[in-house]
Amino acid sequence: MAHSDRPLISLTSGRFSAQISCYGATLTRFQLGTRDLILGLVADADPTLDNFYAGAIVGPIANRIAFGRLEIDQLPYQMECNENNETSLHSGTDGLHHIMWEIQEQSPSHVSLACNLPDGHSGLPGNREIVVTYALDTTGMMITIVAKTDKKTPINIAHHPYWALEPDQSKTQLQINADAYLPVGSNCIPTGAIASVTENQFDFTKLTKIGSSSELNHNWCLSRTKPNTPKHVATLKASDGLQLDISTTEVGLQVYTGFYLPSICQKLCQGAEIKPNSGIAIEPQGWPDAPNHPNFPSIFLEKGETYRQMTRYDISD
Repeated sequence: MAHSDRPLISLTSGRFSAQISCYGATLTRFQLGTRDLILGLVADADPTLDNFYAGAIVGPIANRIAFGRLEIDQLPYQMECNENNETSLHSGTDGLHHIMWEIQEQSPSHVSLACNLPDGHSGLPGNREIVVTYALDTTGMMITIVAKTDKKTPINIAHHPYWALEPDQSKTQLQINADAYLPVGSNCIPTGAIASVTENQFDFTKLTKIGSSSELNHNWCLSRTKPNTPKHVATLKASDGLQLDISTTEVGLQVYTGFYLPSICQKLCQGAEIKPNSGIAIEPQGWPDAPNHPNFPSIFLEKGETYRQMTRYDISD
């Protein structure tokens, strides 16, 4: 798909500006003044370079499903295994990140993008209607994701930006309001255990430096039920005081420190140079591989129900 087929939407509010692509409903740039806050590629870069979901909306099941297999009311469903031929990652190659969304409504500070997934898309049941709204205001951004279905189906949608508040991520501090995380086995699939963060590398209950070679790609357990309004769950703080606060209605927080990010030359990057450990993905979502773990919060959406996620990014300097 040529770049000309991927229109960009520009939003502004106060000192904040953002660019969103209809392709993947992707946040391609987010700035406070002239300071870039996320990793991104320049507009005319080869789109195949972005194989790491930078800024995209991912789903209908974000994260991983073991062997791409799950059951719905005892009926088996098979998703594409696009990671090591053993795992379905972000719902395979035809996930939400690979769809051209349509503009539903737009103003100078917000845009709503919509897409419809037909029954069977990504190997899952239900005609699904999904709407994502990006809304800037004077303190940051709100993302609202709404989904409906005409058959019971798993829905676990996530926004996937890589935050890069400063060039040297080893100096950036992270805090997560969670006292438990999910241990993983091969291919980053949860083992099913729920473990304490006490006295180990997963303890971010206080602001803690990420470090220069951190290899985190895990889910922190925020809660078991969704709150009705966004709850503060994480803080990212640069060494010069720039601070990101994340609030969400989701029950999980996937944190990936980008240790497998590719090395892309600076002229193709907006803001920081993209390379391993140059950005950190902090993704509110349901717990990964939830349909295969009865002890995890359910991600199933019934016919007639509405899935709703609200996630806020507040930035202060």
